[in-house]
Amino acid sequence: METKKPHTTSSAMTAIVRVAIIAVTVALFLGSALNAVTQQRDLAVLFALATPLGISAWGFARGGHHEAALVLLCSVLTVVVTLVLILNPRGAHDVAITAYGGVILTGALLLSRRSFIALLALTFVAGSIAFAVDIFGLSDRRVGPPSDWPQYAQFVVIIAVFAWLGRFGAETLMGSLGTAQRDADHDPVTGLLNRAGFMAQGAQRLKLVTSGNASVLVLADIDDFQRMNTVVGYGAGDNVLREAARRIHEIAAGNIFARIGDDEFAVLAHGLVDDAECEAFARRIHSALQFEFSGVSVRSSVGFARSPRDANGLEALLLAAEGSLRNAKDHEHEPQRFAAPANRI
Repeated sequence: METKKPHTTSSAMTAIVRVAIIAVTVALFLGSALNAVTQQRDLAVLFALATPLGISAWGFARGGHHEAALVLLCSVLTVVVTLVLILNPRGAHDVAITAYGGVILTGALLLSRRSFIALLALTFVAGSIAFAVDIFGLSDRRVGPPSDWPQYAQFVVIIAVFAWLGRFGAETLMGSLGTAQRDADHDPVTGLLNRAGFMAQGAQRLKLVTSGNASVLVLADIDDFQRMNTVVGYGAGDNVLREAARRIHEIAAGNIFARIGDDEFAVLAHGLVDDAECEAFARRIHSALQFEFSGVSVRSSVGFARSPRDANGLEALLLAAEGSLRNAKDHEHEPQRFAAPANRI
């Protein structure tokens, strides 16, 4: 059976991401100001244009999308570094190793594997462009000879070593921010979002719902789950949860769904036409969670609430859905184990 995990990891990640956003934004602003003072107008404009992109990462961080915020920051830095190298009067070689190496190490330590590979590919493409421009004499180099292909080969080897060492250290010794983010926001038994992840993503999704569309929050509770664990064992009980999660995924793919308690699941569906379609969706969830599995008869109670009819905002919608779920679990009055907020007072 799952044990509740503290949210210290999530808090630490939030702090890391926000500090990174502030540091990069301040650095870009100071870079713009410094280049303006030294009459490097092209570089000043470049840094000034990049500064709002750094600030925009704050929106991802506030929504709990820490990795997206870091990917945006690293991508902005990679593009800025490439343009700076092209405009740099000293050429690309030594500066490229230092600048791109810093971005790669940051990504290696903090991003998930997939995002890091994408960042690594972007860096190699950007670095190749910067070297090619310098080698063919198209950059603003005014000091020393242009870079050559052996120097580019050295750059590739050094960046590859940085990437391998950084990623090896991240995965072997510390884990990555992407993995830690998933551990903090996902249920280890079913792989679905946990309550914290559901609240963060659900709140963001509701803000994007356009007027004229309806949303529905469905809460499903597996009946007598604690007794089921006692009778068939916790391992079999976990298998029941996984099967319930699989069935929910089949119906709710493209929406937000989570395991928010020991035996409770939540589904937030959006873009529905009207209240009747909301109820039909909730009934499909209810039907899917009445099943036989490994000799166990699984029965579930389902309640739901609609937005904007029953409540606005995720917290209010959750309270309304919890009220209907309580009614659905009163099987004497709701033998179908299904209820909406207005079904019964």
